[in-house]
Amino acid sequence: MTTTILNYGGGRQTMAMLCLIAKGVLPKPDRIIIADTGREKSSTWDYREEIAEPLAQSFDMSIEIAPRSLAYVDLYGHNGDLLLPVYTKTGKMTAFCSTEWKARVVRRFLAAQGVRNVINWIGFALDERKRVKGTEGRAFPLLDLGLTKRDCIQIIKDAGYPLPPPSSCWMCPNMPNEEWRYIRDNYPADFERACALDEEIREHDIFNGGGGVWLHHSRQPLATADLDIEDRAEPQRQCGLGMCFI
Repeated sequence: MTTTILNYGGGRQTMAMLCLIAKGVLPKPDRIIIADTGREKSSTWDYREEIAEPLAQSFDMSIEIAPRSLAYVDLYGHNGDLLLPVYTKTGKMTAFCSTEWKARVVRRFLAAQGVRNVINWIGFALDERKRVKGTEGRAFPLLDLGLTKRDCIQIIKDAGYPLPPPSSCWMCPNMPNEEWRYIRDNYPADFERACALDEEIREHDIFNGGGGVWLHHSRQPLATADLDIEDRAEPQRQCGLGMCFI
């Protein structure tokens, strides 16, 4: 038996899929699951509780939470490498956090319940089709329908819902200034945690002989980086296998 899982990432594409399920355009999956990374933006949880969960309940489903305790590593892998796609003096590190904190957590969550044969719905839109890296055990309903990110925005608006804020962890180095500003101005506790983490990982790197790492692309401490300039219009996500679930 194959179990269909909608991997809810808290962003616009997965919210659009919920709207399409409610309209009967997409069939109901067997489960809807979000992985708790332990550092997801507060805005993502607020939107889930206030908007997405009531929508799921309208078609007799609920957004389940795969707990953070099922991640076997935190900021650093078993080999001591930092899992975040931070900026270094000479480049940018590869992201492994999404795989460790989301994909594997959801897999363990299901395996603990005896569910192993699954098809994961991933919310890639048509203009993100280049992000598809392998299709085994995965399906892409928005791609199948030929829907773009703009289409997803319109689907949410037409359903009468506010757009969800961009979803990610509150310290994600892939965020542009627009997202950093949103956290700083609307969720100051999240921003303070990000600033503290920025200092922590940089000190750890320097202590171990590195040249420093930064959460912000300016390679300046997040607490003092200029977040009010426009840097790029579109966040450049770099999540492993595209599994931030968007």
